Amino acid sequence: MATVLLSRQCVTNQYLRKKDDPHRYCREACAEHTKCGPVIVPEEHLQQCRVCNTNGRNCQTIGEADKEGIRDADFILYVSALTTERCGQENIIAYAAYCQLEADMDRPIAGYANLCPNMISTQPQEFIGMLSTVKHEIIHALGFSAGLFAFYHDDDGNPLTARYANGLPLFNESLGVYQWSDKVIRKAVRLWDVRDNNILPHNIFLLVTPKVVEEARKHFDCPNLEGMELENQGGIGTELNHWEKRLLENEAMTGSQTQNRVFSRITLALMEDTGWYKVNYSMAEKLEWGRGKGCDFVMKSCKYWINQQQRKKEPVAPYCDTLRSNPLQLTCRQDQRAVAVCNLQKFPQPLPQEYQYFDSLYGVLPKDLPHYGGSVEIADYCPFSQEFSWHLSGEFQRSSDCRILENQPDPFRNYGAEKYGPNSICLIQKSAFIMEQCRKKLSYPDWGSGCYQVSCSPHGLSVWIKDVAYLCSHSGQILTVTIQMNGWLHMGNLICPACLDFCDFCPPEQDPPPVANLTRVASIDLCSCSPSLVITLWLLMVNLFPLLAGFLLCAWS
Repeated sequence: MATVLLSRQCVTNQYLRKKDDPHRYCREACAEHTKCGPVIVPEEHLQQCRVCNTNGRNCQTIGEADKEGIRDADFILYVSALTTERCGQENIIAYAAYCQLEADMDRPIAGYANLCPNMISTQPQEFIGMLSTVKHEIIHALGFSAGLFAFYHDDDGNPLTARYANGLPLFNESLGVYQWSDKVIRKAVRLWDVRDNNILPHNIFLLVTPKVVEEARKHFDCPNLEGMELENQGGIGTELNHWEKRLLENEAMTGSQTQNRVFSRITLALMEDTGWYKVNYSMAEKLEWGRGKGCDFVMKSCKYWINQQQRKKEPVAPYCDTLRSNPLQLTCRQDQRAVAVCNLQKFPQPLPQEYQYFDSLYGVLPKDLPHYGGSVEIADYCPFSQEFSWHLSGEFQRSSDCRILENQPDPFRNYGAEKYGPNSICLIQKSAFIMEQCRKKLSYPDWGSGCYQVSCSPHGLSVWIKDVAYLCSHSGQILTVTIQMNGWLHMGNLICPACLDFCDFCPPEQDPPPVANLTRVASIDLCSCSPSLVITLWLLMVNLFPLLAGFLLCAWS
């Protein structure tokens, strides 16, 4: 680590470099203030002002000498929470970028992250999501940015993109960034299946640096994959600056936060391929989306994948083909850590032909099919099962992430006897749960899955309902649940997951014992009187008999 001192900004935004001199010189004059994003950089972080005349001659230093700088640092991050013009754009939670590069290796040495105050949530349920957003923005400032692709270096420290006499790559005016070489980014065309048996050309950009290619091929199990696809939608700030959402849905460096962000080996590989960092791959988080799905998944449209799976009578996951309806048909997120719903919906206008995927949908007229697609545009309108939130009068109440204790439903609305917490997962419900009390029977219209606590033991995976453990002897086993909670009888059926999805050790699968998972509680009549009340009533009756007999005798006489 060294001392970081930043160059001053220029009044004209034009600067020069002298041969064999790492410093940056302003044409005419330095600006009064130097900013990193919306933040004014403190004077003590700045180098002395260096200027040349309008012809680039008579270069000199003026003003105060170099300040102290930041010692023992490799990178300075300026963090702010300012209401800026960009914060006024729809759904912008935070944004970040690099500010300055060091001279020898073009590595970012300063960057900023601005959190939009009106979008910062203090809800405990949203803390994990907010934290992942901050991490996401820091990764942009450190290297995952279209503005930095042209500055990447190979393992020997050589630039992957050619430099001109001024030490910089060619500037691409239309994109507003320095133009990268095909050692970093390449264009490709995919054959794209859409409705009515049409095949269209689908233009994409691939990041093709060595480690990224290696990790992408391993993740998808596709040995001839050329690179990892970059986002092709979302406009400035999203397009080319993130992984393609369709292929890496909940990877942290996709262009929107839909659920459960994870920083995978593919993102760490990109950071290594910048030529600026050493990576500890043991810190990578497991990404389930697309894992082992093969070349058809990663190189063809989601329509092709869905149709192939349907023909083989296999699940279409991670995509889905169930219309979003009211009541909701609930399912589980792919990793079974949250309740989810298929985001297939109808749009007011027909989607572009490139994103029309359905030849038929149950209950939909053929003329309306071009209007249907997944709700997330940057996932190429491919539908998938998505985590969601409950709101009341527009106010956030809770999310559907099973691991967050604060998402626990109100006891008198907990129809499925659910339990949220760090040891909970999403299970499919075979039938709608019923809450029964006296002659009352209630069921929730939105059903299909719920959150339940599980544990692992030498016997396998157990599902806990209240204080009762239901052992899963094999994947797909039906658990019959009948249990009393808060004065109500809850009845329903759950489907066991695969033990190895959640436990490190699992015994061989087998049929459950004949007595297993039957009703675990004595038959309960929630309308019956308590024993003490019955005794009290009998004592009252015994004492009333003599009075009643005396009254009748008097009346008779």
